[in-house]
Amino acid sequence: MKISKKEKVMLCILAIVIVGFIYYQFIYLNQTSKITDKSKTKNELEQKYNKTIETINSLESRKSDIKVLNTKVSDKSTSFYPTISQEHLILELDKLLKDSGLEGGFIFNKIEVTGVPKTEKSQEDLKESTITEMTEKYNNEVNNIIEDNNSSSNNESAKGNSEESSNSNGASSANENTPNENKKDVEQIKLELNFSGSYASLDSFLNSVRNYERKIVVNSITITQKTIDEVTGTIGLEVYAMPKVDGDLQKYLNWTLNNTYGKLSPFSLDGSVGNVLEDDEKTDSDFLVSVKSITSELPSIIMGKSNDKSKATYVYANNNDVEEAEIIIIKSDDKYYYKYKTSNGGFPVSYGGVGQEFTPSSDNINIKILSEGRVNSDDKSGLRISVVNKTDRLVNVEIDNDDSENARVTVNGDGKNISVTNK
Repeated sequence: MKISKKEKVMLCILAIVIVGFIYYQFIYLNQTSKITDKSKTKNELEQKYNKTIETINSLESRKSDIKVLNTKVSDKSTSFYPTISQEHLILELDKLLKDSGLEGGFIFNKIEVTGVPKTEKSQEDLKESTITEMTEKYNNEVNNIIEDNNSSSNNESAKGNSEESSNSNGASSANENTPNENKKDVEQIKLELNFSGSYASLDSFLNSVRNYERKIVVNSITITQKTIDEVTGTIGLEVYAMPKVDGDLQKYLNWTLNNTYGKLSPFSLDGSVGNVLEDDEKTDSDFLVSVKSITSELPSIIMGKSNDKSKATYVYANNNDVEEAEIIIIKSDDKYYYKYKTSNGGFPVSYGGVGQEFTPSSDNINIKILSEGRVNSDDKSGLRISVVNKTDRLVNVEIDNDDSENARVTVNGDGKNISVTNK
C-alpha cells in the first residue's frame, strides 16, 4: 500500500498526539502528583524544623520563665505549711509556748479539707446609761419645740430616709446571700490552747505566733483574770497547708527543731532563715533589690518592698544580660507613693497611677541593692535601674557586695536628690 506524503505527515502528527497523550496521562500527571506530595511534605518538614529551631532557641527564655514562675509560687506559699503534721505542730507550738513563759495545753481537732470559713462581723448595742437617757429626753423636748414650725417637711424627709434605709438593707441582704462560687478547699486544722500565765507572757506568745515563719491564724481569744499578776483563757488557732512546687515538703518532714531551713528571704546572702523572725531583724530600708547570677536558683533580679512577709510586692526578671528597671517615688497630698517595674512585670499591676502608698522608714527614703561577684566570664547578668524621685526627701541607694572589677549594678537618676553608695 502506497502512502502519500500528506498521509505520512498526518500519521506522524497523529503518532505525536497519541504519544503526548499517553505521556501526559500516565507519566506527567503521575509525576506532577508526586511532586505536589513531595512539596507538601517538604513544607511540613520545614514547618516542623522551624518550630523545633524556635523551641530550641526559646529554651533559655522558657527556663527563665519557669524559674520566675516557680519563685512566684514559692513566695506566695512559703508562709503556709506544705502539709499538716500534728507531730511537727506539737513540737513547734510547744516551743513557742515555753519560750513565752506561758503554761497550758493544746486540743487538736481532726484534719479537714474544706473551704476557709468566713468570719461574720456582729454588732451589739450596749444599754444606755441613765444619764444618757435623761440628756436625750431633754434634747427631744427642745427639738420638739423647734420642729413645730417644719414638722411636715421633716416627716417627708424621714419617710424618704426610711425608704432609702430599707432599700440599702435589702441590697445588703442580697449581697450577703450571694454564694461565693470561687471558694476553694484547703487542708486545715483547728486547735485550742488553754493557757495560764502573766499578761507579758501572753503578749510574748502572741508576738511569736505573729512573727512565726509559718502562718498560724489566731481566730479567737478569751482572757480571764486569775490573780493580780496572772491571767487564764483560751486561744483558738487555725493552721492551713498549701502544697509546694519545690522540695519544701521533704525538708519540713525531715525538720528538727534546731535546724535552719527554708528560703524565706531571697534578699539574704545565703537565702536561709531560722524559725522565728524577730522584730529587730527587720531591715530599716524601704525597698530591697536582689541582683544575682543567672546560675542562681533564684531569678537574677528581684525587687520588693522591705519587710513584706507576704511577698505580694515582689517583681522578678531573669536573663543573662543587663536588665532595665525603674522605680518611681512620688509625694502627693502629703502622702508618699511608689511603683517599680522590670521587663517581666511591675507593681502595682495598674502601673499607670501614682502607685502604692507607703510610709518612709526614716527621714530619707532608702533603697538597698544586694549584688554579688561574677561567677565566671559568661556571667553577664546585671541591673541598670532608673530612680525617679518626685518627693521632698533624699533617696539613698546603697549597693552591697557588687563585683569590684565588673559591676552588676548601674543607677541612673537626678543627682540632686539621689545619693548612691557602694559598700
